Amino acid sequence: MNIDPELLGHYGAVVKNYRRHDDIFREGQVAFYYFQIITGLVKMVNRGEEQDFIQGIFITGESFGEPPLLNEFPYPAHAQAIIDTQLLALPRKHFLELLCHHFHIHLQFTMHMCQRVQYKSELLKAINLGQPEDRILTVIDLLKNKLPRALYGRDAHFVVPFTRQEIADMTGLRVETVIRKVGLLEEQGKLFVADRKILRAYEQE
Repeated sequence: MNIDPELLGHYGAVVKNYRRHDDIFREGQVAFYYFQIITGLVKMVNRGEEQDFIQGIFITGESFGEPPLLNEFPYPAHAQAIIDTQLLALPRKHFLELLCHHFHIHLQFTMHMCQRVQYKSELLKAINLGQPEDRILTVIDLLKNKLPRALYGRDAHFVVPFTRQEIADMTGLRVETVIRKVGLLEEQGKLFVADRKILRAYEQE
């Protein structure tokens, strides 16, 4: 969801800055703010004893963490800045006022939540049913379609901006498995590796 920053400011939003790896909120905390990214990248992650699981990646202009804000239940995951990130934070009370006063934004917000459910369904299907290679390609393709080509493209390829460990966290695989399968996918011509970066070709238009 992307709400006009000027409108958010009118309702009382403030700018918050986070450094790389800073927690924005933690699992179990109460939701007090609507968050929208001005610049940066944010991940939603569940932390385990042996391995984290990344639920989603959010980019400039997107919001995150809304369901607990609307339904008043604790955050089910951590939100962490992947890179230095600047956010707009609007208190819950004022966010609800904004939705009540602007029906078109309320409708867009509802549609956005539906798209979020679809994204998570595709991700969970790939993780639970797919082979390791399928999981890796599905996650990379979801990111390729989400992240702007102007920032993450190189020639005709999407440059994956995450480490093998972070891909492992997104797919529920061990990092050793990701390393091995990326090599296999490169042999099959489905991925390319350059300067240790993983590349995936964009579809030809």
